[in-house]
Amino acid sequence: MRLWRGVVAATAIALSFGLLLHLTGVLMPWAVRVGLVRIPPPPPLAAVRNALSQLAGRTNVASGDAEDLAAATAFYEAHNGPLLWVAERGFSERGNSVINEIRKADDWGLRATDFALPRLPAGPVSPDAAARAEMALTFAVLKYARYARGGRFGNLSNISKVLDYPLPVHRPGEVLNEIAASHAPDDYLRSLHPKHEQFEALRRLLLKLRGSHATASFGENQDRTVLLARVLVNMERWRWLPADLGGFYVWNNVPEFATRVVRKGEIIHSDRIVAGQPDWPTPAFSADMKMIVFHPSWGVPDGIRRKELLPRLRDRSQGGLLALFGGTQSTRSLLEEYQLQVTYQGRPVDPDKVDWSTANIGAYEFRQPPGPKNPLGLIKFMFPNKHDVYMHDTPATERDLFARPYRGLSHGCMRVADPLRLATLLLAQDRGWSEQQVASLLNGGTYEVKLATRIPVHMTYFTVLVDPQGNVRTFGDLYGLDTRMGEILFGTNVPFVTPNYDDEIAAMRERYVASAPSGTPSIANAIANIFSP
Repeated sequence: MRLWRGVVAATAIALSFGLLLHLTGVLMPWAVRVGLVRIPPPPPLAAVRNALSQLAGRTNVASGDAEDLAAATAFYEAHNGPLLWVAERGFSERGNSVINEIRKADDWGLRATDFALPRLPAGPVSPDAAARAEMALTFAVLKYARYARGGRFGNLSNISKVLDYPLPVHRPGEVLNEIAASHAPDDYLRSLHPKHEQFEALRRLLLKLRGSHATASFGENQDRTVLLARVLVNMERWRWLPADLGGFYVWNNVPEFATRVVRKGEIIHSDRIVAGQPDWPTPAFSADMKMIVFHPSWGVPDGIRRKELLPRLRDRSQGGLLALFGGTQSTRSLLEEYQLQVTYQGRPVDPDKVDWSTANIGAYEFRQPPGPKNPLGLIKFMFPNKHDVYMHDTPATERDLFARPYRGLSHGCMRVADPLRLATLLLAQDRGWSEQQVASLLNGGTYEVKLATRIPVHMTYFTVLVDPQGNVRTFGDLYGLDTRMGEILFGTNVPFVTPNYDDEIAAMRERYVASAPSGTPSIANAIANIFSP
């Protein structure tokens, strides 16, 4: 009996202990989650949290790093596993893969020296040393991710007001969560770079140009060095474009004076364009095509109203020198010469009864009706944007402009050599219309076609492209953006060849002023002088 009682007691103790272990295993995670039990983090993770907290308390954290710091703090506060990059005796396999990838940044058009990579001594790593290395590599990863997605320059307006892209930079919190979940963090970093065909072509050209001369300095082999610099500048610009350009889109490359229509990565149409002159640059941005207008009227943009039209109205109304040569004091006759109709709050006004020396010209609308002298020609392509820039036809008297190698002659909008072909392609894509249906719209009056599908328009400033045969094509730095970016990227004056187009523009002005019947060029022939959109 005594033996039996001992067996029962031992069994009870074993069952109780087993039940306790079972309940502990089941309930402990719940207790941790609800805060009843708090398990202290491993020393390295605790050291990371403490160091991040101290950094956040400083007032001298650079504004560009503040978002990275906030994201890292939030990530490591929520993180309960081992560190991402550091193990007990040095960098983990994941850490080494990330370090090796960042060291190859130059192969992707970035600069490896821009990223501060940590080092660890051989042997066991103390919690504080592990924390410092972990944080340094995390911040290097976030900076790399930002640079890969186009955030190298920060606000692009610091380079030029011409550039107006919303940068496709990933949020740092998103980057940390995604790279932590990735089984191959080096692959993840590579995936952040643009996938565009031209970016890849420029990268191949970059590697070819460097070859065994990667350390060549400026001044050695000038031609190769300058081309290398231009390739780096243009690779950077590809980072600013949307990752997905669209299955069907229009691509206008301003320095090339060219437009293309691209379907599923294949160029199905290319054409010549006239773009903005240096004093009236065509901006770089992306927007969606919304409307095609046949037989459009032309509303004088605000900038041209203020800079070009207002001085002439004031001169005429005050009997200035232009009035002497024009042979009349009437502002009405001036607008009639330009075939402009003026309205105020939607109502026609007599321009001779307006005191243009004090009037707010922004409150008046000036519009030219459709006709053979309308500078928009027969077709206008609208992709609404804050720059009031669009594509359009050109009057018959201006067709010779497309034969000129230099076509930076407009006030920002783009004239298209074959607008009917462009309209046919767009409306075939959007409406399924035939070429005959589109051409028939030229026989009637003003007609607006609103597009039902999304057709992106990408305005770009690429001065180096690689054609399908692998040939490198370079174009003039029309607005000096290569030079500005080169100064920032390389810290030196790269000897880019920036053509001077003043003689071209002056010649066009003389041509059209001389050809005007009354000495005052009409809107149609004022391509480089007064009112060309």
